[in-house]
Amino acid sequence: MNAVAVGAKASAPGKQSRFPKGTSPVKALIQLAAQKATGALTVHGEPGGVVFLRDGLVNGCESPAAPGVDRLLTACGKVAERVWETIPSRPARALVEGGHVTAAEIELCALQALYDAAFFVLSTAKAEMRFDAGIEHWLGADGTVTSDQVCDHVVRQRRMLDEVHPSDATDLAPVVPVLRPGLDRVLLSGLQWEIVLHADGERTPQELAGLLGRSAYAVTLDVRRLAAAGLITPPEQEATAKAVAAVPHEPAPPPPEPPEDSLPQRVPGTFTFEDPAPSPARRELPAGVSALAVLPGAIDKSPDDTLLKRIRAALQSLR
Repeated sequence: MNAVAVGAKASAPGKQSRFPKGTSPVKALIQLAAQKATGALTVHGEPGGVVFLRDGLVNGCESPAAPGVDRLLTACGKVAERVWETIPSRPARALVEGGHVTAAEIELCALQALYDAAFFVLSTAKAEMRFDAGIEHWLGADGTVTSDQVCDHVVRQRRMLDEVHPSDATDLAPVVPVLRPGLDRVLLSGLQWEIVLHADGERTPQELAGLLGRSAYAVTLDVRRLAAAGLITPPEQEATAKAVAAVPHEPAPPPPEPPEDSLPQRVPGTFTFEDPAPSPARRELPAGVSALAVLPGAIDKSPDDTLLKRIRAALQSLR
């Protein structure tokens, strides 16, 4: 089927259209904005998501990779979870009228969630897309932004990620902190501390963002900062370590039997070695002689009187 129909046909309630294979989410969004379309652009892929438009303007965006408005409001304690569960459909007005948030707060939170999710939705590679006309965002917020503003913001976000750390290997991989960074001192921001504290080797940056109720892009960016500082284990190293650990290890072979011809044995209390053959009797050290000063043959001869006199004369001359 061809791309979305032009004009009013694109906004007819219940109208469903698909895009040609190879169309990027950014290109599809720009086409719909040019047609002043109203509805939901569903992007299938990893991570994928939905972009909501109203008369060609973006008024909402959601992605499995980014926490929604509900999670952002409840995680920061602005709205209790029990209160959120009682809010009817299109809760923006109900939250304001109930005094839980101001109109400015709900609009700011909606825009934050919009830009956060848009980064992941528009970055989805090899995506399949579908546009459902007439569908509006469930929040019911009034704030809107143009497609150009959203696309430009995504470009800036990608550039910032690459400036921090050129590798995207940690963007969607489980976060595994380095146990011994090899640094005398490590300085972390508040968000980075939360990331390291809650990283269990299984959660991805996006899952950590949902757990913490923080911006998924901000968490992804800080994970890159941690990786650039050597505080995050690269996914390829972690995969190699797991593969090595999974390989069954054969038991160590028993120690070799000692040869029949035993090695020379040291005489206890000396640095001398006795012959492997049993000796008739062990030599005893004279009283007052240190074992450390005994060398082989040192006690076999009586002291030389001439040598002792020469040593005494030399010592006297030093006085």
